[in-house]
Amino acid sequence: MTTMTPQRPVPGERGEEVPCPRDEPIFTALAAHWAAAGRLVPGTTDPEWDTLTGRSTDGR
Repeated sequence: MTTMTPQRPVPGERGEEVPCPRDEPIFTALAAHWAAAGRLVPGTTDPEWDTLTGRSTDGR
């Protein structure tokens, strides 16, 4: 299964790298189900909203 959260280490309080926690399998499965059904998944961008608000979905 894939996860919706990037799994890159993040800086800790003392500058050390702290691994990101993994998403729970139930969330990962639910997010995949929603995405397959064309629904918006929390934590992802909404291209329709970005279009309506004039934001670019490619980071510009």
